Amino acid sequence: MFVPEQAILSEAPPIADTVDATVEEAVRAHSGAVYRIAFSVLRNHHDAEDATQETFVRLLRHGKQHQLASVRHLRAWLARVVWRVALDRRRVVPEVSLQEAAAAVSGLRANGAGADEIVASEQMKLLLGRLIEGLPRPLRDTLTLSLSEELSSPEIAAVLGIPEGSVRERLWRARRMLKEKLIAVQEAGQSKR
Repeated sequence: MFVPEQAILSEAPPIADTVDATVEEAVRAHSGAVYRIAFSVLRNHHDAEDATQETFVRLLRHGKQHQLASVRHLRAWLARVVWRVALDRRRVVPEVSLQEAAAAVSGLRANGAGADEIVASEQMKLLLGRLIEGLPRPLRDTLTLSLSEELSSPEIAAVLGIPEGSVRERLWRARRMLKEKLIAVQEAGQSKR
């Protein structure tokens, strides 16, 4: 027997269907990128998953409040939201000292690794990650967005809320500082020989 009240309750309003479909499509299209940004900040799989989920929950809430139409560039909006969510969840990572870095490089050389093997090794990747973590926050944040998701300067500017010229300046300064740190690590490793 058909009961009209049940039919009314079981049907979702068309707006809700549109929002749900939009959010579902956004999850399919952008979940990998959102996760990579979260992981680049948090460096922990579970925390990055939580931040990714929180980002899409915020997108759903934004859509339920009928504000989804105001989002012009969904990818940039999601990047900005996940960036802020991840920063809120982030734990402080201590800066790597030159002595620790030199010891890591010396250890790789002592194992007979060639230059190509050193660059490709996981230890070197971890060292570089720790050196990036030691950069001043504005430079680190800009470089992390550039490296993790390969966002363009305008997209990074939108995420961080700064002018595009500032993004380019920060990227240049961050790369210069990393180069100086790596040279210092290399010199410290050679002097220990």
